[in-house]
Amino acid sequence: MLTLALASVRLRWASFVGSFVALACGVALMATSILVIAATAEVPDQARQRYSQAPVLVMADRNVDFTPATGGDPQSTPVPAQPGLPAGLLAAVAATGPTVADHTFYAQLADGPREQVGRAWSAAALGGYRLTAGTAPASDDQIVIGGGRPEQVGTRVRYVTADGPHTATVSGVTEAEAFEHAVFFTDAQAARYCPAVDVLAAFGPADAVRRAVDAAGGAAVARVLTGTERSQADPHHAEVSARLDDVQTPLGLSAAVSGGTAVFVVAGTFALSIAQRRRELALLRLIGATRRQLRALVNREALVVGVLASAAGCALGAAGAAPAGHWLVDHGMVPADFTVPVTWWGLLVAASIGLLTAIGGVLLSSVRAGLISPGEALAEADAERRSRLALAFRWVSGLLVLGGGIAALVVTARIWPDAAANAADSLGLLLSIVAGCVLLAAVLAGPAIRLLTALPALTARLRGRPAEDGGGIIWATARQSSLTAFRRTAATTTPVVLVVAFAGCLLGSIDTINRSQVSEVRRQLSAADLVVTPAGTPGLNRAVVDRVRSVPGVRALVITPTSLMTVDPTGQALVPLSAATADPAALAEVDRLPVVAGSLADLGPGSVALSRTWPGSPRVGGQVSVRLADGTPRDLRVAALLGTGAETVQAWVNGADAVTGGIGGPALATRIDLRLLPGTDPRQAAAALYGAVDGLGARLTTPADIWSNAADSTEQASWNALLMILGLAIGYAAIALANSLVMTVSDRRQELSLLRLAGATRAQVLRTVALETLMCVAAGTLLGVLGTVISVGGSWAALTHLVGPTPAAVPWTVMGVLAAVCAVIALTSAVVPAALALRGRDGQGILRGAAGAA
Repeated sequence: MLTLALASVRLRWASFVGSFVALACGVALMATSILVIAATAEVPDQARQRYSQAPVLVMADRNVDFTPATGGDPQSTPVPAQPGLPAGLLAAVAATGPTVADHTFYAQLADGPREQVGRAWSAAALGGYRLTAGTAPASDDQIVIGGGRPEQVGTRVRYVTADGPHTATVSGVTEAEAFEHAVFFTDAQAARYCPAVDVLAAFGPADAVRRAVDAAGGAAVARVLTGTERSQADPHHAEVSARLDDVQTPLGLSAAVSGGTAVFVVAGTFALSIAQRRRELALLRLIGATRRQLRALVNREALVVGVLASAAGCALGAAGAAPAGHWLVDHGMVPADFTVPVTWWGLLVAASIGLLTAIGGVLLSSVRAGLISPGEALAEADAERRSRLALAFRWVSGLLVLGGGIAALVVTARIWPDAAANAADSLGLLLSIVAGCVLLAAVLAGPAIRLLTALPALTARLRGRPAEDGGGIIWATARQSSLTAFRRTAATTTPVVLVVAFAGCLLGSIDTINRSQVSEVRRQLSAADLVVTPAGTPGLNRAVVDRVRSVPGVRALVITPTSLMTVDPTGQALVPLSAATADPAALAEVDRLPVVAGSLADLGPGSVALSRTWPGSPRVGGQVSVRLADGTPRDLRVAALLGTGAETVQAWVNGADAVTGGIGGPALATRIDLRLLPGTDPRQAAAALYGAVDGLGARLTTPADIWSNAADSTEQASWNALLMILGLAIGYAAIALANSLVMTVSDRRQELSLLRLAGATRAQVLRTVALETLMCVAAGTLLGVLGTVISVGGSWAALTHLVGPTPAAVPWTVMGVLAAVCAVIALTSAVVPAALALRGRDGQGILRGAAGAA
């Protein structure tokens, strides 16, 4: 059978081109994705980092213990706001040998980068800093600029810390370092800006340091790091690790989409091939081949194609690893020194997945080949007849998948609407809708074509003429051909459904989620007149807050971020959730939070306003047990429930119940919402506010600008999703569409010649083919739009239940463009081969063939 399979692939190579290309592209993408994911699994070692010159590090790591609901050993969870190393531990470690305490805090020069930090000069040696000009800071009004210019030495510069603006003299500059942008102060000044010690560098024996830490609290308050573990104390290491983790998710999803779509292309190609070879397979049955042997033949054909495609895909994947790494670097997704090594095991995994994809995609076709009966196939080799088994399978599987997806959307909208506000959580629901539409495409294509062609048929009936005469002979021929040649219609319609539905569901749901967030911000700021936001800084310092509050005639709502820890819905772990602190009176007066129960007027000490999606289904007046950002346990009374999503603040607390500081110094305010009091002159107030924020790393803007910026950022996120994930499905579907139409040309030669024999001109035949193809594309577009409406409608219903009235977003333009692209591909793949098949044929060949047969 292997010899026969090789001969079949060699002789019928055109029938397997689509499967080969799809598998090769899929394996290439999976190989590249696996190689990149393997490269992002670990942060690459750096020769220079913040603490590379310290042999032992003691890092603050306060944890709280939590016992899961199912029992078992307590689990330690780090608190979001680390309070720093306790004084007793500092003294105990200092007794083992020399130490250097690192105070790291927010400090930014007037023209400095957003991530600039302040540090003590004694800690500069830990990262290998060397002065290139000037001297170390000798007094509290002197600084050293990391990566500064020699001409800056001796000049007065302005910098901002959490408490406001300051000036200092530049005493020296160092060379630039890739791991941070630092401004160095005297040790005393750094300790005043940030009393907490995040990391203590110890130069004594490591064992002695560990014993000292264990005696002073152990793992509950600090970790001892040596060797390569020291990089974990470097914030740059954590930042790079987070960026690499962010790369893994879309890459893994892209590989999954490519694998699933490749299965679809292989399955469609082999199913069409089996339909075209029924007479050939029946003859094999007639001369003694068993059903098992026919199944083995089809499986071996798939194996041959899979081996060849996997080899080609691995070669392409290995060649594309380096360009993929460069692309990620160019787009700022990974560090500049990121590289993607080619590993043999990564290529082997991709090749194995490719082979499994080929075998998995042909399983149903091999079963169908084994069911061919010699007499039945020979008798009906020239006539298409729908298989009841295939019809039943498509109806049952399609309705189950689509119905399950719709049921899940309904349940999500009513019970778990917060999942609909997260694109990653709702992706499975979207894919189920797409899969259901794809499975039903073959059986719904006919009804869709009848619906789309109903108007000309109705017009003809009203005139007392047959429905087929409604659009002319070409229209009638194309319509009947698309309705009777169901395999060709299904092969053309299904890829279009995949493209349009996938694009509509993915982008429509993402846009709907983004618009709900914009609507939430718009609704929250509906009563505000002006807003103060950071301008090139990570937040608003205390001077900005005090100056804005001192402007007469203005009510200011200062929003400062914090965190609350609570038990997750499974009861297995503590999770930190976003929270904010604000003055309750200003919160009720300036902002319009979506209160669904209770009142913000009751928000005071010992109480909290929660999102209604908060774990545990809290009720107004009830108690919730939480941990503050530093791990302090607290029972808070629920004053109000809010209709907010997971991407926004999920809890509002009074300042007395919030921890907004720790290592790194006090937290910076994220925004100040302003409302003009009655009788206040808007121009005078705006002028005073502009003066209050000038030069402090803040800007005065309007709520409309906030909405506009939010809409722009969400639109960019949607297009990133399109480029990262959607492009793969579109590419595969285009391959399937073109391949299926090219494969059917050989079956249409006699049909096209019969049209010529009946008197149709060559141009009329080609117009018939083109119109039939467009009908199939239009039917696929209609079904794709139907799936999109279902998906977006489900997301919209859930988000409306969650945050209130919000617009639904259906990407009509994108779907229209993709449908047009599918139409161009389909027309090219159908009309060009048909034109070549008609070249020099006027129908006489059929007569000669008939005479020869007689």
